[in-house]
Order: sequence, then structure tokens, then C-alpha cells
Amino acid sequence: MACALTAGYTLGCKDSVGGIKHVHIANQSSITYDAVVAGAVATVAGTFFKYELPINTAQFTETVTSSEQTGTTFYTTELTIQLPKLTATLRNELKLMAQAKLAVVATDRNGVQWILGYENGVNLTTGTGATGTAMGDLNGLTLTFSTNETSPIVTLAEILP
Repeated sequence: MACALTAGYTLGCKDSVGGIKHVHIANQSSITYDAVVAGAVATVAGTFFKYELPINTAQFTETVTSSEQTGTTFYTTELTIQLPKLTATLRNELKLMAQAKLAVVATDRNGVQWILGYENGVNLTTGTGATGTAMGDLNGLTLTFSTNETSPIVTLAEILP
């Protein structure tokens, strides 16, 4: 059987933390990845722009959808980030992101870099700009990016600066 399981899972040390440290975003058409080998990509070529993120303001989730009736399986990844401080420059970048097909690499707080949209690219699907009401509220953007892929999310071995 081609779909036979190959490994189990054991609990390890409690040495992992949640959250995203920063993301790198580029136009998908300007990026070239190596092939995926064992769930990882060795290197990437192209120009990414780094977006630093405040602690506790970003995450991605991956959802597998598998249908016995249709014989299909796919993976949906959603990344949500917050960018504080509304500015004209940030507004202009938001407009460009909303119009483009993107390549996104998210670096989690464990130092692992995850490639979102390796095959199909990433779209900015929703974005909200807000001034906040109270002095401690977010003045900035909350953005959600998403992609549908035929395989689970992959890691990037090369460390982007």
C-alpha cells in the first residue's frame, strides 16, 4: 500500500515555544526555491523584504482537508500578523501586497523558517487598519495571508537575514 505509515510520535522535552518572530515577503514571481527533500528546501534565490513582528502578535495554522468521497487531500495555511503604527508607507505596501501573488517565509520563535505557498504562492486575503480606541489599543494593521497546497508546509534550511 502506497499510503502505509512509517513512524510514530513520542513526547520530547518541553523546549518549544509558540509565535512568529518575523516574516519575509516577496513577489512570488521573483523567487526560486530548491526542490523539497524530506519536507525541507535547502536554499532560496530572490529578494525578500523582512517584516519584524511584536511578540505575541503573529501565528500560522495549517489545516488538512481530506475527503474519502472525492479522494482528495489538500492543506490550507493561514498566517495572521500585526504591524503597529499606521503610516502612509505601510498603507502603500498593504495595497501592493493585496494585489500581488506572494512568497512568504515565517520564522517561528524556535528559529524554524517555514515556507508558505511553496507551490501556489500566498494571497493577502484580509486586512484591517485601525487607530484603536483606548491609548493601549493597536494603531496599525492586522493582516491574514492564506494558501492552498497539495502538500504540508515545508521548512527552509537556509537562514534568511
